[in-house]
Amino acid sequence: MSNKTESRGQKTVLIVEDQALMRQTLRNFLQDAFPSCNFREAADGAGALQACKTYVPILVLMDKCLPDADGIELTARLKSLYPGIQVIVVSHRSGEAYVKHALEAGARAYVVKDDLLTDLIPAVAEAIGIAPTADTGAS
Repeated sequence: MSNKTESRGQKTVLIVEDQALMRQTLRNFLQDAFPSCNFREAADGAGALQACKTYVPILVLMDKCLPDADGIELTARLKSLYPGIQVIVVSHRSGEAYVKHALEAGARAYVVKDDLLTDLIPAVAEAIGIAPTADTGAS
């Protein structure tokens, strides 16, 4: 199944994060940088699977720790079901072992939440092939 575009040809990005405030923060941050994208949200693994089935996003931002799933294991499952989906794992946990495990599961990148302001916009831009708007402060 190929990636869908929503109304007006927008690319869909799915934010999978169990904390509502972090989901909204990520959405606002990314909408400012990529206004031509359509952002969807899921709070857990089951919601992520359903949203991927419904919207077939071009990119999934995947929290490592979800209430019903390990985000890295869910990444491997999504990549098996939808090989065209790009995944960036986003976590407060850092360390080479986490990064290695995420990349082995099929993630395109691993971004530590402490580094979101500097690392997320470039990683998303590369994954979706759209340059961010100039006023985001990311370069």
